[in-house]
Amino acid sequence: MKRRLHNLAAPLRGADPTLLGAVGALLFIGLFVVWGAGSYGRFAGSSLLGRHYVAAKHLFMIAVGGVTILVLMNLDYRVLRARKVHLPLLAVSYALVAWTLFGDRDINRWVTIFGFSLQPVELAKLALIIFLAERLALRPRQTSPHLQRVAVALGLGAVPLVILLVLQPNFGNVLVVACVTLVLLFVCGTSWRWLVPLMAVPAVGMAFAFVVVNKLQNRWDGWLDGLLRGDYTYQVSQSIIGLGAGGWRGLGVGQSHNKFSFLPEAHTDFAFSVLGEEWGLFGTLAVIIMLGVIAWRGFAIAARAADTFGSALAAGVTTGLTVYGVANIGMVTGILPVIGVPLPFVSFGGTAMIASMAAIGILLSVERVSLAHEIWRARWDRSGIS
Repeated sequence: MKRRLHNLAAPLRGADPTLLGAVGALLFIGLFVVWGAGSYGRFAGSSLLGRHYVAAKHLFMIAVGGVTILVLMNLDYRVLRARKVHLPLLAVSYALVAWTLFGDRDINRWVTIFGFSLQPVELAKLALIIFLAERLALRPRQTSPHLQRVAVALGLGAVPLVILLVLQPNFGNVLVVACVTLVLLFVCGTSWRWLVPLMAVPAVGMAFAFVVVNKLQNRWDGWLDGLLRGDYTYQVSQSIIGLGAGGWRGLGVGQSHNKFSFLPEAHTDFAFSVLGEEWGLFGTLAVIIMLGVIAWRGFAIAARAADTFGSALAAGVTTGLTVYGVANIGMVTGILPVIGVPLPFVSFGGTAMIASMAAIGILLSVERVSLAHEIWRARWDRSGIS
């Protein structure tokens, strides 16, 4: 029996237990939140699974994400550095994002392939992180990336994706892309004389978008009205009511009132509100702590990576998860404007869940290679050769 358990656990050997524990805790909590929030609504009567349809689909996506983690963590992340790997991934994911622009709706962020619906921006962000990490990672005897490599990284990577997201429009993910790009430029040692002007570009771009896009102006005005006068929009007001109704200990799993169509997107972008209503303040604090642990372990892995590519890769995926978590909790509580991003590992969402799990798989791969490198270096030092 012990040998069988040992064999089953073999693929996880060497994985960061703290990181996996935090992810597992969020998945466990999220499954019950999605089950409660998704048990009432348009899916309840349109599927053979009835009110369990959303939870069953969420559980299936967790299983797919789990397989993704196992595959990526046991794959040497340096394989992703090959141009024949990351360039096709970048091109295909960007093409899928461009495909969404030809949908029938004004705002269309999904594509359907062989009957499966997916949100290509989640794949595009991972592809962008890999591309930027490869382009910006320092070569031998380099102290900072050459300006030409920085220009290629931005011109072929970040800028095209930002343009596609603005056309969708999807300004929430524009923010994520900008943050990830700036962090990777910093981690890879970009000179401050280039980095400071590049940091000003997103600010200028957002200011220009605010002037010409009515949707952003309405979101901003609604956020300021709520923040300054307590006059939030309907969705945010219902979200805050749900959080307040939960009190310290919550109403209990599946006992949310907001799931009865009071709160739109209760099982997706606003799952944190349902969590607060059902699990109370203790539940919300637990989720915030687990997200903080993931950020801590992710940046720790980036700091001790075996090479600059691994460091940039780990920092990029960790930044993406962190920005998603902060932005989601901020908009659900009214602290930040509503930008429509899910809560990692908690919110319902197939592509977002798999992409988040893939990010964890990449982190664990970087961790595994760095540990092997440290063991090799320690043995080399002990041999007296160096």
